Order: sequence, then structure tokens, then C-alpha cells
Amino acid sequence: MRRLRNDLPYRFRPPVTDSWVRPLGLLVNRLKFLKLDYRIMEIRDSGFERVAALCEAGDAVLLAPNHSDHSDPHVLVELASRFGLRPAFMGAREIFETSDFASWALQNMGVFSVDREGPDISAIKTAIQLLQQGGQPLVVFPEGEIYHHHRRLDPLNEGVASILLKAAAKLRDGQKAYLIPVAMRFHHDPSVKATFDKRLSLLEKHLGWTSRKRLDLDERIRRLAVGAIALKEAEFLGESKSGPIHDRLGLLSNDILGEVEERYPRDAKASTVPERVRALRYRIRKRLLDQENPPDDAERETLLDDLDRVFTALQAHSYIGDYLDADQTLDRRAEVILKLEEDLLDHPTYPVPRWVSVDCGDPVCVSDMLADGTLEGKGAALELTALLETKLGAMLE
Repeated sequence: MRRLRNDLPYRFRPPVTDSWVRPLGLLVNRLKFLKLDYRIMEIRDSGFERVAALCEAGDAVLLAPNHSDHSDPHVLVELASRFGLRPAFMGAREIFETSDFASWALQNMGVFSVDREGPDISAIKTAIQLLQQGGQPLVVFPEGEIYHHHRRLDPLNEGVASILLKAAAKLRDGQKAYLIPVAMRFHHDPSVKATFDKRLSLLEKHLGWTSRKRLDLDERIRRLAVGAIALKEAEFLGESKSGPIHDRLGLLSNDILGEVEERYPRDAKASTVPERVRALRYRIRKRLLDQENPPDDAERETLLDDLDRVFTALQAHSYIGDYLDADQTLDRRAEVILKLEEDLLDHPTYPVPRWVSVDCGDPVCVSDMLADGTLEGKGAALELTALLETKLGAMLE
């Protein structure tokens, strides 16, 4: 999860769905991003042939994967290319704002931007149009953020279901709309265990500790997590707390958001931590970009600090207190260490080869569900989201 501290005005970036750049992009994706940067040496898929068959029939196909790793879109681009598909992706605006070249490259690989904090009509219209065209899948990550826990699913955004329902109502005769849950799970070469000691020592040094090499590995990871929480509690709450990790993480998120919400009108519909974060980011950025009554330097710094605060609240929310204790596997240990590296050192490391399994669940025919009345009215998006959450969650666990 990467810090979002900017006050740039949003500009929609549309996709280029049939670009001459694509063959080169696929090569760069395979050699640089997958193999060199993320160390993905093998992709094992199950059920993707059904995606290809539905696309070949011209149907509207929306893929809804979990989002646990920065390599997720790169894996799906490579996998889709094996079946002759050119998927379009909805991507957060921030990945386009790193540079003009990054934006150009992403758009030419079929990625279009979305402002997750505001009502991005352009992104919604583009997604619906792509689904109406059929023939190629649209990929939207319903969790919205990268949480680095590939065996647990975070609550899903209703936007994915809403887009597909709107598209399903506009399809031509004979065309159907499908929602396909996609479970992505990452696995490490056993040699990753030999990297743990050095990486944990760097994290301990970052906290000002001496190395705890003699501790049991899981206890060492747990203490690092507790130490990181204590630092954030002291920074934002004035003192470190005590008690179970899960409770402290929840309190840290809630207390930080509660403090920031005192300075802005609260969205009554926002109840979960991600919803509250999105609502606050929208309000903070709106004030930062107020051209009629721009904030002075002091207020601007407070607004940017508040973006940092809500980011920290989301970081705390992204940790699951019992994630490692519930299943002490090599992959979960590696995943937690990687997450700590990203949050404490600002850069995760991928020191050994990995492989990923990509499982496509049974296609959910949304068109049929609308036709037979299974989905209807204003609650249809909520019901479809709950169905997706149940199916995808079961596939991961």
C-alpha cells in the first residue's frame, strides 16, 4: 500500500485498446516486471479457458480478482495473452500520475484511470462501453487496495457490481453479461526462508532495535508488528497502548479517522474504514483544489497531514491480527515480512522465485439473474457484491 499525498487535479486517462505498443509491452511485462521485478517464474491457471470462450462468443465479461500483490495486473496481462485476449483494466489515478511516460504506457496497454474518491463518470462510462463491446474481458479489482493477505478477502466495493448491472441493461440481443471471480495466490520458493533473518534484522534496525536472531521466527515477526503499531500509536495518539493486536489495530484506525472527521463533514453512508478513508480523501482533495477560495500555506499543510493520517488508518486496517497465527506457513511468513518492508522501509523485496496460481470461478450470468428476478431494484448491486464476496472468499480460503 503506497502513500497518496498529492494535490494534483484529476484528469481522466482513457484506454488505447488496440495499440502498436502492445507486443513490446507484453515483452517488457514478461521479462522486466514479472521475472526481474516481482520474480514470478510460473503462472498456473485453472478455468481461464472459460473466460476465453465467453469472450469469443462476444459476451460482456468482467473479471473480479482479489488484490494481494503489486504483480496482480502483470500476471493477468500475461495469462490473458496466452489465450489471445487483450483485457482492459480499471486502474487508480495515482499510477498514472507518476510520470507522463507511465501514463502513456499504461493507456496503450488498455488501462484507464479512475478516481476512487469521487464520482468518476468518465471511468464508469468507459467501463460500461467496454463491456457492451464484448469480445475482451474487463478487469476491476473490487477490494480497491493492495492488502498483502492473499488468503483473506477484504470487504468489496459495490462499484464493480453496479457497473456490470448497468452494462447488462444495455446489451444487444443475444449478448449476456458475466461476472467471474478470480482467486490469485502467491507461493514462494523454499529458499525464501534463508532470507528472513537478514530482512528481519533490517526491519529491527529501522525501529532502533538490536537484532533478535535468537527468538523464534514467528515471535520475532510478531514483535516487529507490535513495535510498528506502538510507534504509530505514539505518533498519532500520543502514547502506545496495550492489549491484543487486532483490537489495537482497530482502535488506531478508528481514533485517527475520528480525529480527522472532526475537521470535515462526515459521510453518513461511510461505515467501514475503506469507505471512511475514501470519503475523507475526497473532501480533503476538494479543499486542496479549491480555486475560488484556495487554502493558505498553513491550512494546506494541515490538509496534506490529514492525507497522511487517513493513509495510516488504512494501513492499520490492512493488517489482520491473527493472519500469521491462524496458519503459520512459509508463504504467510514471507507475505507478512514483505508487507512490513513496504510499510516501514517503503519498498518490499522479492529475493527468490515465486509462482502464482490463478483460479477462475464459475461464471455468474448476471443477465439471467436480472431476467428471472433474482436481482432487481436498488438492492441488486449490494446482493451481487455479497454473492461475489462469498464466492471469492471461499476460493481463497
